[in-house]
Amino acid sequence: MKKAILMIAAIALIAMPFKTFSQSSPTDELFEVYGAKDGFTTIHVTKELFTLFAEITEDAEGDEAREFEDVVKGLDHIRILLYDIGDDNKYASEETLDEFRDMLDDVKLQNFTELMTVKEGKETVKFMIRKNGKTINELLLLLNQDDQAGFISITGNINLKSIARLSKSMNIKGMENLEKLKDHE
Repeated sequence: MKKAILMIAAIALIAMPFKTFSQSSPTDELFEVYGAKDGFTTIHVTKELFTLFAEITEDAEGDEAREFEDVVKGLDHIRILLYDIGDDNKYASEETLDEFRDMLDDVKLQNFTELMTVKEGKETVKFMIRKNGKTINELLLLLNQDDQAGFISITGNINLKSIARLSKSMNIKGMENLEKLKDHE
C-alpha cells in the first residue's frame, strides 16, 4: 500500500510540470461560453495570420516593417470578447451585461501580475501579465465601462513596447495606455 501511494505521488509530481506548461488562459472558458452568444463581439486572430503578416513584411524595408515582423513572429493569438449595450446591438440587455461582468470578476487570475489600472470616470481598464521567468506569455486587458465589458488576451512571446506600437497602428481601444508602461522585461 505504501509503495502504491509513493508511486501515485511520484506520477503526480512528474505530471505537474506538463500541466503547468500547457496551462490555458483563465479567459478560455469565458471565450467558449460567451463567444457564440448573440450580442457579443468575438475576435480570434491566430498564429497563422501572424505568420502571413510576417511573410508579407519580409520584403518591406524600414524599422517599422522589421519591428512589426518581430512582434507578430512571437505571437500565438489575440482574443477579444466584448459585450456592448449600445444602440447597434439588437441583443443588448443590462441583465446580460451584469452577468458577464460578474463572470469577468470571477476569472481566476492566478499567476498574473497587475501592471496598471486606468480609471477614468466609470471606465476601468486593467492590464495584467503572466510571465514564465523573464518572458511575458500573456497580456490580459480587462475592460469595464458603463455600457461595455470585456477583455483582450494576447498570448505568445510578448514585448510590451512592440505590442503598444502594434496596437496603436491597429487602433485597439484601451491599448494606447500601454505606452505609459516602462519595459517590464
